[in-house]
Formats: sequence, structure tokens, C-alpha cells
Amino acid sequence: MENYSIILCFALLLLILIYQSVLIIIFDKKRKTLINDYEKLLNLKDWYEKVSEEASRSYLMESVEKRGHELINQLNLLNTKLVKIQEHHKNLQEGQQELHDGLLEEHKLLNQYFENYS
Repeated sequence: MENYSIILCFALLLLILIYQSVLIIIFDKKRKTLINDYEKLLNLKDWYEKVSEEASRSYLMESVEKRGHELINQLNLLNTKLVKIQEHHKNLQEGQQELHDGLLEEHKLLNQYFENYS
């Protein structure tokens, strides 16, 4: 009976050892799978950050380009208004010159009239 107990204990220890070995193999495979999944997640995170940065840069470039076009349009409008103001100023100066010339002519005529009158 004692032999049976020893064989039974030995068999039980062998079973425990096999069970532990199987668990170690299973956990090792799971660990490797988790490590691979983690590496894939890190790669995806890096890819997402790059795509996010590129999208952000693209959005900024589009915003700057849009704002640039708006500023160019505003400058063109201001330039058009400036040209109109310059034309109006030129017309006013010509009108002022004509009035000045007219006044000089009237002054000459008045001087002649008073010279002839006296």
C-alpha cells in the first residue's frame, strides 16, 4: 500500500508539473500575443499622431490660405477706393486750378477796368 501511496504521490506531482508547464506555455503565448498587440497599438498611436499633426497642419494651411485670400480681396477693394479717391482729388485740383485761373483773369480785368476808369 505504501508503494501505491508513493506512486500516487509521484503521479500527482507529475500531473502538477505537467499542469504548471502547460500553464507556463499558455501564459507565455498570451504574453507574446499581448506584447505584439501592444506594439501594434504603439504603431497605430504613432500613425494617428502623425496623421493628426498632418491634418492639423493642413487645416492651418487652409485657414491661412483662406485668410490670405480675404486680405488680398480687401486690399484690392482698398486699392480700387484709393484710385477713385485719387481721381476725385485730381478732379478737385483741376477745378481749383480753373477757379484760380478764373480769379486771376477777373483780377486782371478788374485792374484794367480801374486803370481805364481812372
